[in-house]
Amino acid sequence: MFGMNDPAQTLLQLERYIEDGRMEMSEVMATQFTEMFLSQKKRTTDAQIMLVKGLRILSDVFLARGKYQRAIASVKTLHRERKKMIRTLSKGAPHLLEKITAPAEDYRRAGKIYAAAGKTGTAMKAFSKCEKLSPGHVAASMEACQLLGFDKKSVNRFVSNVQAAGPVILSSGRFELQPPNRPEAEAREVQTVLQSAVEAAIGSTDACQLQITRISDEVGAIERGEAAANARLQAAMDLLKPQHDYYEY
Repeated sequence: MFGMNDPAQTLLQLERYIEDGRMEMSEVMATQFTEMFLSQKKRTTDAQIMLVKGLRILSDVFLARGKYQRAIASVKTLHRERKKMIRTLSKGAPHLLEKITAPAEDYRRAGKIYAAAGKTGTAMKAFSKCEKLSPGHVAASMEACQLLGFDKKSVNRFVSNVQAAGPVILSSGRFELQPPNRPEAEAREVQTVLQSAVEAAIGSTDACQLQITRISDEVGAIERGEAAANARLQAAMDLLKPQHDYYEY
């Protein structure tokens, strides 16, 4: 059975299969991997961590393959097993809690799955839970607008998150908004969703237009070399520079 000897290596192999688009093999492998751990009545901390990681992959694979009911079942199991993992780590290895994937990301994952399955109300609750756990989550608020359509509340929350996200950053050839300690969002995709909200005249269109213009200006300034590729990093480096040349005295 997959993953019996070296679960960590199996997870890496699974990620490579997904990157290569081998989704059918990924589904078989991830299913056997998670079933192996779920069959164990008493799991070690490491085994519980591996199970949670495997369930995340399995949920994503089912979503990608359009198997929404199985994706829903997997993400429900993921929530349950993640809570067990957090309880275990809290008692035995609290220092590891900062290193695990934030629970907000699993609710974001659930939001996408429920939306794809046509369960709009449940998807909205999942996205709301994500943002409650991780305020200012631009990527999740954008996905909620994309997958569930526009309403005043969701648009205003999205544009507020965009405004608070900080400057556009050029990272690995891609323009992004990178809220501190939150996942990034592609800047031009953000613009597109904001523009759609403006055209639909839903929410604060003036605020949306202001952020559209702000993103365009910041992207242009980086492309022309008039602004740092990472303004936040540059500002931090500037603070480390001495404010005075002591050799002048």
